[in-house]
Amino acid sequence: MKSLSCKEFVAHESPKDTEYFGIASAKVLLNQPCIAIQTQRELIRFMQDFEFITIVNDANDPINNHWLGERTNAFLTDMNMQLNKQVLPDLKYNDVSTTIVDNYPGDRHIIQIAETSFKVSRFLNDPNLPFEKARCIYADITKNAFGKEGRFFIIFKSQDVVSGFIMFSINKLDSSALIELIAIDQNYQRNGIGSSLIRSLEHYASNNGVKSINVGTQFNNIDALNFYARNRYVFIKLNSIFHYWPHKPKQRLF
Repeated sequence: MKSLSCKEFVAHESPKDTEYFGIASAKVLLNQPCIAIQTQRELIRFMQDFEFITIVNDANDPINNHWLGERTNAFLTDMNMQLNKQVLPDLKYNDVSTTIVDNYPGDRHIIQIAETSFKVSRFLNDPNLPFEKARCIYADITKNAFGKEGRFFIIFKSQDVVSGFIMFSINKLDSSALIELIAIDQNYQRNGIGSSLIRSLEHYASNNGVKSINVGTQFNNIDALNFYARNRYVFIKLNSIFHYWPHKPKQRLF
């Protein structure tokens, strides 16, 4: 696998994006200000070998924002809020409507919920990506997590029908959980299902040695931000995410 790294960034090809979108793809994490022109040039040369690159500018560093805009045609597709909550020990909670499963075999209702729930997405903000692929990406991510060890689902049922879910994973190295997706059926929204799912996750975390829960959401997803604020998740940092198509001309919107 092609890769390039130094203290300022980590860059590598992305087989999953390549397979899903059918185009040579890579990912770049800018974890420090990339000040040296030579370092910028090395990264740009690396990215020239790909058609589509996702660039995450950690903590929205202004130096990286500046040189990306000046030296590439990369464009901003997402401002991603990173949130966190410390897990209380011995949290007492029991909701018979929720079930937590590892290596979940799957459910068609979960796929349907994922297909219709995610209206705000960096993939939909990119006109260069195939629309159907961009629209269905979260449903496909969900489907691909079925039957996988370490991919947990919390399922909320209303009258024996799945009406909401959380998909999460656990990082044993730092005893943290990551909420990868959370979605509620449109017919059951604003009924407290999301909060029940969150409390079930926190209860599970408390009883399984997990010390904190992390989640990311888009800066302009006001409903999600309000939801996490109500459930006492706190802001950690803001990442800017760019899409870069090195072999396409710079688009003019006006």
